[in-house]
Amino acid sequence: MIYLFLDADDYLLSRRLAALKAAMGDPEMADLNVSELAGSRTDAADILYHAGTMPFLAERRLVIVRDYLGQLDKRMAASKTSDSAAHTEATRLFADLTDLPATNDLVFVDSGVDKRRQLWKGFGGEKGATPGLAELISSKRVVLEELGTPDVKQLNGWIARAAKDAAIAIDGQAVQLLANFVGPNLRQLTNELDKLAAYADGRSISAADVKLLVSDSSEGLIWDLTDALSQRDGRKAMRSLHDLRRGEANPFYLLTMMARQYRILIKVKDALSRGSNDENEIAREVKESPYPVKKAMQQCRGYRMDELEAVLERFLQADFAMKTGADAETEIEVLVAELTQPRAR
Repeated sequence: MIYLFLDADDYLLSRRLAALKAAMGDPEMADLNVSELAGSRTDAADILYHAGTMPFLAERRLVIVRDYLGQLDKRMAASKTSDSAAHTEATRLFADLTDLPATNDLVFVDSGVDKRRQLWKGFGGEKGATPGLAELISSKRVVLEELGTPDVKQLNGWIARAAKDAAIAIDGQAVQLLANFVGPNLRQLTNELDKLAAYADGRSISAADVKLLVSDSSEGLIWDLTDALSQRDGRKAMRSLHDLRRGEANPFYLLTMMARQYRILIKVKDALSRGSNDENEIAREVKESPYPVKKAMQQCRGYRMDELEAVLERFLQADFAMKTGADAETEIEVLVAELTQPRAR
C-alpha cells in the first residue's frame, strides 16, 4: 500500500506508524525491514529503490519518507517549464509507484503540499498528462489518511472517543474541563486520561478529579497576556492572545481566566494598600497560591484601584455581548485593544 499522511498530528502519526510496524510481525525482523528517508537527502530513484526492495526474512517491508513531496512541490512551482528536473523526477516517481511489490508499504509524511499546484492537480499537458496526487488518491492507488489535530469543536468528541476506546468512564463536564485545561495536545490528553482513570479506580472521572490532578497549561499564557495588558503593550498582548488561540482556547474560557486574573490583582492591590509586602503572607490572606500573587504584586502597580474595577465591569459587558450574538473572537480582540490603550492623564 502507498499512504499519504498530510499535516498529521505528531501523536496520531506516531500511533499510526506504530500500527503499521506492528502489522509486520516479529519486531526484530521488522526493524530490519523499516527504512526512513529524509526529504532533503533523497530523490525519486532512492525512494523507488527502497520501496522496491523485497523484505528480508519477513513478510512485509515499510518505507517512510518524510517531507519529500512538499520540497518537490516547491521545486516544481519554481520551475519555468514543465520539462524541468523537478517535473521529470515527479513523472518518474508517479509512473513507477504502481509497480511496487505488494509486500511493501510506502508512507509519505508531509505538511507542505499545495493543493492548488501541479504536484496535486497533474502536469505535462492541458489536462495533465501526468496525474497528480489528487488523481492517484481518487483512483485508490494512494491512500490519503486524515490524521490532523482536532480543532476546538472536535476536541471534546476526540476525548470522549479516546476514553471509550480505553474503557475509561468520564463525565461530560470532565471532558470539557480537560479540553480547556490541556488543549489539543493529544499525547498529553491521553496521559492525563490514564492518570485520571488510575485515580478514579473504576468510577467515572469527574470534573473535580480534573481540577485536582490536571494543571491548566493555558494559565501561564494567560499571565503573559495580563502582563502585556498591565504594561499596556498592545503588540505583546495580541501576540499572547494569538498564542492562546493556537492552543484553541475557547473565547468564553479566555474571558473567564482574564477576569479571574484581574480579581486577583484587585485582592492583592487591596492587601498592598494595607501595608502587606510579603508574597506568602498576602497569598494566605487572599487565599491564592504564591506564584499568581507574586505576578499580581508586579502587575497591579500599573493600575489604580478604580481602573481595575473598571476593567472587571468591561469584562461583564463583553460577556453579555458574547452571549447575545456578538462574535466572540472579535469581542476578545476589541477588549484587548481597549485595555492596552495609553492611560488617560
